Formats: sequence, C-alpha cells, structure tokens
Amino acid sequence: MEKITLTPVFVKTKNVRNFQVMMDALDLNDEGCFGMVFGQAGRGKSRTCQWYAAHNDCVYLEIMTVWKTSDLDFLKAFCRAAGIVSPPKRKGAAFSAIVDKLIKDPKPVFIDEVEKMKAGFIDILKDFVGVTGQKFILLGEEELVAYMQRDRRIWSRTFQQLEYQPIEIADILLYAKEATGLKLSIDVASLVHQACNGDWRLAKRALLGFVHYANTNETITITVKVAKMIIKESLIGK
Repeated sequence: MEKITLTPVFVKTKNVRNFQVMMDALDLNDEGCFGMVFGQAGRGKSRTCQWYAAHNDCVYLEIMTVWKTSDLDFLKAFCRAAGIVSPPKRKGAAFSAIVDKLIKDPKPVFIDEVEKMKAGFIDILKDFVGVTGQKFILLGEEELVAYMQRDRRIWSRTFQQLEYQPIEIADILLYAKEATGLKLSIDVASLVHQACNGDWRLAKRALLGFVHYANTNETITITVKVAKMIIKESLIGK
C-alpha cells in the first residue's frame, strides 16, 4: 500500500468565504480604514490571512512580544514585511519609508496577534491608515473587539469586522480527503469535531494520528473504535 501523508492544503471553509466577502466590502470604501478578524485561537484566522496576502500581494506582519519595549523594532519589522530591504535606523525615517512604500504601491496590510502590541502601536497604525489611505486588517482573539472600542477614533475607522466560527464537520471531512486522501465517515469526523472544540490545530493532530495508524496497519479505513482510541491518546491525553 502506498504510504499516506498529510499534505499542506488550504480548505475554503465558510469562515474563508465570509472573509472574502469582508475583503470585498473593504474594497468598496474609498478611504483608509481598519478591518477586524477575531475569534478563539485555532480557528484559522492567521492561515486565511496568510493565504489571502500571498495571493493578493498584501503585507502580512505578526506582532512579536519582544517588540513591546521598542517602537523602532516594530517599524523595522513592518518595513521588511512591506518589502523595504534595508529599514532606516530611526523611528521617524522608518515610518516615512513605510508611508512612501504604501502610497507608491497601495495594498492591504494584515497585522496579526494584535493583543501583543504595546499600547502606542495602535496609534501608530491609526496614523498609517490616515496618511496612506490603506486598509489595515487586525487579527486577534475575542478581546480584540473591546481593545478597538476603547478609543473612539480607532473604532470609528473600523469599517468591517468578522468573527471566526468553530470549524464544522464538513470542514474536517473535506480537509481529511484533500490533505490525506482518507475518506472519513461522518461518525468519525463527528468524533474529531466534538473533541477539537472548533480548533483546526487539534483536528490536524487527530488526523496525524489517523495517518500514522493507517500507515502502520496498511489500511485506509478509520473505524469509530480506532478513532476514539486515537483521539483519546492524541487530544485528551488520558
């Protein structure tokens, strides 16, 4: 039997389709503004934005905790994400370089892990929105909404928001088929869905267990009994 692998694939779930609708709506706005994508970790927010950015020539930047003590480190990383190979070594110059780049080459900007930003970063982003006229889409967990609402000037510039919902049984079935070739039964997919609590990472962990079992036992069939065993070992840990 040919060895089964877990191939990286991008599945266009309902969340992804809603995301594309949100981006189309942002395109209708003729001024700089914020968009917002929020929801529990593991629902595919970052992966969606990375996929969209890669296929639509956008800027994608993930906030790092270490930048909390340095505006300059943040701006230099932003420069590199925007395609500025040698970022300036001063804050003002780095800010201006990003502005010039986005005005000459307009494109949406995705800022991920917003909760890691130090307090002043959101004001820097607001300045970018106002000066460049570009769309800045911020990603975070549920507290992102309250974070944006704290400042009326920020919230008034937030034109679109999308909450990512838990993954569905249909998503698991489609991902398993496209990524591994395994055709799971609805009963098995339902077990994974229940155990992963809407989290893509946990679903993938279960699928990795299924692939290992299938290769070890030279089978393409994952029974309910086997699925329960693998889920218990890989997700529940008991």
